[in-house]
Formats: sequence, C-alpha cells, structure tokens
Amino acid sequence: MENFNLVQLDFGFECEPLPSQEKTSNSNKKRSNDFVFNFMDCLTSLIIVFKSSWQDTIPKDTLINIKLSRLLCSVKQEEMASLSETLAYMMPRIYEAPMPTDWLNIYTWLGLKYVIKFKNSGQLNAMTEIAPSKLSEYEMGL
Repeated sequence: MENFNLVQLDFGFECEPLPSQEKTSNSNKKRSNDFVFNFMDCLTSLIIVFKSSWQDTIPKDTLINIKLSRLLCSVKQEEMASLSETLAYMMPRIYEAPMPTDWLNIYTWLGLKYVIKFKNSGQLNAMTEIAPSKLSEYEMGL
C-alpha cells in the first residue's frame, strides 16, 4: 500500500486535474516506526554490567532509573549509553579491585551526575566532596 500510483479518471466533470507528485517520502512513517522501536528498546533491552561476583550489588533504584535515562537519551537522539548505564557497568568493576586514578575520577564523576539527576540533597553533599566537578579531556576520551 505504500507505493501506490495516482490515477485520475475522467467522468466528464469540468475540474482541474490533480497535480502530479513525485513519489511521496515515507519519512514520517519511518520516524514513527523508529520512535516505537526505540521506545520499546529502551524499556526491554538488557542492562549490561561488568561480569563479576559483585554484579548483584548494584542498587535496584539504579537499575530502574536506567530505563528512564535511556528514554531521555532517546529523546535527545544520543547514540551513546546513558550516564546511569555507564555507572551501573562500572560499579561491579570498582568493587572487584582498585582502579587507576583516571578511571576512579570517571566513576566518581558519573556518581555525582547520577546523584544530581536522581537522588536527594544528603547524598549530593557527600558526592560533591568526593567527585571532581569536571573531567579532563583525556578522561572524557576514556
């Protein structure tokens, strides 16, 4: 039904013919299909975390908030993982063994961004003491 041809029949009435149009684009339909697919993907996709014996220690509220973060990233048309997903991935790895300073800065910065978005002021005060307010270019690249 998408590729139909326009045929105008002549019944003898005096009216101007319809303008012939080039093939209509299905961009609106494609966009709506993409939206539905992305929406369902945000809600049902698996959450990938670092494979470790610590992976069960990720707080349930963090896992629940990942779906909301995915939706927000989808609306902004970002193709990368959300900050909440990145935090959840790194959490079991941090518990496994000490990490280099650069990665520790990234982890605490992610934690600060997560607390700003989803938590209360008590946790925010604690995180602002620990986490860097911004990352270096090298750390952003990592």
